[in-house]
Amino acid sequence: MSESQLREIYDRTKGHCHFCGDPVVFERRGWAPALNGYWEVDHLIQRHKGGSRAAENCLAACTRCNRLRWHRTGEGVRELLLLGLIARDEIARGSDAGKRLSELRKARLSQNELRRSARAARRSNNKMQRTSQR
Repeated sequence: MSESQLREIYDRTKGHCHFCGDPVVFERRGWAPALNGYWEVDHLIQRHKGGSRAAENCLAACTRCNRLRWHRTGEGVRELLLLGLIARDEIARGSDAGKRLSELRKARLSQNELRRSARAARRSNNKMQRTSQR
């Protein structure tokens, strides 16, 4: 996409994620180890469902929200939100289920961090290899 198309997509949400409303920074597009303020192009009608790549089919989404949505349907996103509300309430209550969910959340976040760190290391290694081959 061109810079002007990206700006059009970004401006349509006034620099905010169209899912959660958090602010995003135009210059911070794509994936990064620290995701605050980073955003991606979200296709409203997903490409694998026939949605176009045109700017009219896109909105800005913070990287966290866009990665949680991925290929999920509207029903899938609603289920994710509902289960999230149930989990949040159980954790706040301190129930056995809530304690287990809290442990699972910590483990998942740790796994995500390890995966992101490994990905960043691979990218760095690939970049160094390309530089040394020149």
